[in-house]
Amino acid sequence: MAVINLNLFSMMLRFGTDVTVVLPDEIQKNEKLACVWLYHGGSGDHTDWLYHTDLVDEVEKRHFAAVLPNVNESCFVNMNIGGKYESYVAKELPSIIWNMFDCISKDREKNFVSGLSNGGYGCLHTILKYPDKFSKVGAFSAGDKADAVFLNDGSEKSINRIRLFGDGDLHKTEYGLTYLADLFIEKELPKIQIYHACGSLDPWLDMNHIVRDYFLEHKDYFDYTYDEMENYGHEWKFWNIELKKFLDFAGLCEKQN
Repeated sequence: MAVINLNLFSMMLRFGTDVTVVLPDEIQKNEKLACVWLYHGGSGDHTDWLYHTDLVDEVEKRHFAAVLPNVNESCFVNMNIGGKYESYVAKELPSIIWNMFDCISKDREKNFVSGLSNGGYGCLHTILKYPDKFSKVGAFSAGDKADAVFLNDGSEKSINRIRLFGDGDLHKTEYGLTYLADLFIEKELPKIQIYHACGSLDPWLDMNHIVRDYFLEHKDYFDYTYDEMENYGHEWKFWNIELKKFLDFAGLCEKQN
């Protein structure tokens, strides 16, 4: 397989940023690969998926492409004070990658987005706003930032929250996942398939349950699957297992020789 590390100048961000593309070894002429866009967590970067999971082996065995963008600690949104990372990952980067790699399909039915922790929130945010580009999402340990307790006390945590989202209630803003989902329902957008997973020992399990309950209450509008694994927390062992489960969910089965 090929692991290609790129540094791109983003017009949305106005600076250079890293992205890794993983491709299987044998690609037929004119073949259009399905693609999984993988979002990293808040304290990591795009390379985490390479070092902590079996992603590279899965790309080869299941014959698909993976794109791993680096967005620092932006949660993959257009920040209140900062970069337009949502516009970068959901609009600019796909255009760049599709132009650079003709073997990667542009078809929404073959483009899936997935992520863990902050990236799990980010991938749900992306697909709810851009269902015309992505058809399936795999969100691991993914709560809604609107449900996080916020105290504007001058601490570094509160300063970072204001920098990302502002200082008000997020439930009726485009930073809130259920708000975006309500808009999705109103607009009758193309149906998406959601795979959502969390470990039973995850410290943010309650926030994941809020997201779970919303989608179960609106099951007429979303193809939603939830997986909760016992005795796993906020950890790579869990995310590696769930990545493979999501690939199965997305129909990316092992290629037969």
